[in-house]
Amino acid sequence: MSLARRAGWNVIDQVMSALSNMLLMVFVAQALNDASGFGAFSMAFVVYGVAVAVAKAMVGQPLQMRHSADSPDAFRSAVRTSQGTAAWIGVVGGLICVAVAAYVGGPVGAAFFALAPCLPALVLQDSCRMAFFAAGRAEHAALIDFIRMVLQFGLLFGAIALGWTSVGVLTLTWGIAGLVSAAVGLYLLRAAPGLLSSGAWIREQKDITGYLIAEYILGLGAAQFGILMIAPLASAADVGAIRAVQTLLGPLNVLGTAALAFAVPELSRRAQMRAPARIKAMLAVSAAMGLVSSAYVVTLILLPDPVGQWLFRDSWQGAAPVLLPMGLNSIASSLGLGAAVTLYGMGLARKTFHLNILRAPVLLGLMAVGTIQMGAVGAALALAVVEALFLPFWLVTAIRSSRRHDRERDEAAHPAADPVGEPRS
Repeated sequence: MSLARRAGWNVIDQVMSALSNMLLMVFVAQALNDASGFGAFSMAFVVYGVAVAVAKAMVGQPLQMRHSADSPDAFRSAVRTSQGTAAWIGVVGGLICVAVAAYVGGPVGAAFFALAPCLPALVLQDSCRMAFFAAGRAEHAALIDFIRMVLQFGLLFGAIALGWTSVGVLTLTWGIAGLVSAAVGLYLLRAAPGLLSSGAWIREQKDITGYLIAEYILGLGAAQFGILMIAPLASAADVGAIRAVQTLLGPLNVLGTAALAFAVPELSRRAQMRAPARIKAMLAVSAAMGLVSSAYVVTLILLPDPVGQWLFRDSWQGAAPVLLPMGLNSIASSLGLGAAVTLYGMGLARKTFHLNILRAPVLLGLMAVGTIQMGAVGAALALAVVEALFLPFWLVTAIRSSRRHDRERDEAAHPAADPVGEPRS
């Protein structure tokens, strides 16, 4: 029952977080009613996604993998030092936003200027969520996401009612809500960020964070950088088209994120699980996610154009042709989820890094070519092709690693005997 309760709150939190982001994109698109303005807001949201990904690699995942079974005092100490690191990630990201905004100007510059002061709080808010998952307190993660959602839309609708519908103001309403939510999260954790002790956290986790941060930047982050690359190669409107479809596919990301956030700390507490059980669980997760993703993508493809136009207005014209390739990308990604959960649960950051370091240059190269040739549709096709191409590698790596994990554990428990029958020293 305790496991089911944690899983239930995990899903509730992920649904709330994804629904909040999805509705945010919809209402901003309607308020702006301008493809270029929505594209600028989408670029700011992508930068936020990159910053959160870096924080997860340096803070969230190490906390889940290594401190999920800590005593309350030890866990609080780990949270304090790790959150200091998350805060610095947000500060550095904010400074980069200011530099980009000053150079670019226009709607993109306005969105980045508004994001800059809010980014540290937004990163901290997500890191608090990861800390609650690691502690098995997903209900608190749901609480701070609920607070963020209520404030986010309260401020957003207030700004729209007052006629303040510039891209900078709309970005700021989202950031302020993240600030309040982060403050509540830190209060519940009873762990103020240790800004001066973040170096200790980095040193303690350097054996895995190097792989994780490189994986996010070169692997998962490559898709985000690839989407940002669309703007100079095509247009900001093409970025908006990709983001519009990603918003529609948000529920699938909810399920995937919930599975990772829940399964990784749970598996890390069950280090004695044998390879057959791991492989069966991996295949079950992949099959279930694949079926759900396929059904959902087919439903979206059959979505009438008037519904899409009502949701995204001027941005729907560019988004509609992107739906099929982005849907195929989501299906392939869902099929690989079981393998990812298995590898992360065993703490094999080096394995996932090797896969993603091969994937990143292929992805960026194909996205660049696809964008130049076909705009947003070409970029989406590149995402789908690369995801399908690397899916078998994820599955094979997870199966082999599970079996090797068993062999190494057995050898450590039963050392081989020497010729006269005595154990080797």
